[in-house]
Amino acid sequence: MPRLQERPLVEALSSIHDLDHLIRLAIERTIALLDIESVSIILLDEERQELYFKVAVDPRAGHEQRLPGVRFPATHGIAGWVIREGHSLIVPDVDKDPRVYRGIDVHTGTKTRSLVCVPFRTTERIIGVLQGINKRQGPFTAEDVRRLEAFANELARALEHARAIQERYHCDVQQLIAEAERLAHSTVPFDILIRESPKMQEVSRRVERVLHTTATVLLTGERGTGKDFIARILHGQGPRAQGPFMTVNCAALPETRLEAELFGDECGAFPGATHRQPGRLELAAGGTLFLEEIDALSPALQAKLLRALQERQFERVGGTEPLTTDARIIAATHEDLARLVAEGRFRPDLFYRLNVYPIPMPPLRERPEDLRALTMLFLKRCSHEVRKEVLGMFEDAMGWLERYPWPYNIWELEKVIEQVVAQCQGSTVTAQNLPQALREPSRTPVSSGAAITRPPGGIAMADLAKQLIQQALEQAHQNKSLAAKLLGLSRTQLRTKMRHYGLETD
Repeated sequence: MPRLQERPLVEALSSIHDLDHLIRLAIERTIALLDIESVSIILLDEERQELYFKVAVDPRAGHEQRLPGVRFPATHGIAGWVIREGHSLIVPDVDKDPRVYRGIDVHTGTKTRSLVCVPFRTTERIIGVLQGINKRQGPFTAEDVRRLEAFANELARALEHARAIQERYHCDVQQLIAEAERLAHSTVPFDILIRESPKMQEVSRRVERVLHTTATVLLTGERGTGKDFIARILHGQGPRAQGPFMTVNCAALPETRLEAELFGDECGAFPGATHRQPGRLELAAGGTLFLEEIDALSPALQAKLLRALQERQFERVGGTEPLTTDARIIAATHEDLARLVAEGRFRPDLFYRLNVYPIPMPPLRERPEDLRALTMLFLKRCSHEVRKEVLGMFEDAMGWLERYPWPYNIWELEKVIEQVVAQCQGSTVTAQNLPQALREPSRTPVSSGAAITRPPGGIAMADLAKQLIQQALEQAHQNKSLAAKLLGLSRTQLRTKMRHYGLETD
């Protein structure tokens, strides 16, 4: 039998703060310690007086058998007997012992022949048992019991220590999730309105003032601040909730295609128009039309949209029949429209038509009070989607999130948390789980509000454009759709620019 040095093992246990990692080490060491076929950790639910499996492992099958749904009364089985009597037990032949609970093998698929069971003792009580099953060579001995008891005591203390560390560093996860869920059922039920920060409290007040009207709303703010979420709140909780919600990204389509998308087209209006097609203004009747990146409209389309807003009338492309619409208009932009008006790039009359009720969205760096709540909300959501139990984040990892400038705001935070959850092996996120770029601020892409300093020797615009595309691709981990969104381009526009700058590889 292999004999392990106990002091290094104790030090290894006490140094691990992640519960899943700790349990995996415990399983490996128990199997090696006793030269056995499988291991079970069974814990006591004191409130319900039931026993349940934390984990069961049979290395012969090559995978863990997790049995969170298997519960049985605390009075049943060898585990119940050991917890009740408070001392260890060897069962050399389970077929001859009436105390054995026969239902376990049905769930695990393991044929139990013999076992040793020792209590898990913390400083105050017995919290469960550690079982070794089917010794490979010879029967279980008193020496096996002694060694397993010593190991179980150290493991119980390590579990207590790890649980205390996690409770300390989980960033008050339950309180934060409870707050997020409370907000999700408030007057404005949407995640983005986590509003510990004064600026988001003001956003919430402005949303509530206009929520039950059909007034035109202009959402402003940097990319990724949640303008689309607010638009959906205004529609979904407003008087048009039963009607359609239509979205058009004005920067994603060429002018001719965008005109048809907005206003519709008649058969033969342009090559490829083989039948009459209603536009989004027509389809949004009785509901809401959300116009993203409204600043990208050409002068001609600005004029046509202005008429539709003023007169509630328009014609399809290639048509002469006047059509009417009562769609509520919500527009969004990351540009300063007042500045564009002053520069002659946006019609002032259209600006005033859209700017009936402005709602500016603050960037994430200006609402640090909300960062932890948003992080925990995204952790919970992403963990549920991938069926993992990532419950919180160590304080050093949270510190990196708090120091990062978040140039792409909430959208970027959500994508980072998705990546972190996919990579996290335990129940708590560590700093090592964070993307390397997030811990290297010098490599962070320039945010839309940051100043760009020209080098003394100057820089060619082509070189700058190429660098920005490369940075966006790196930030998006070579996902062209995500990189295009970071740059405010359509995927087709991005690919065209990549070919122009020699960056296209496929």
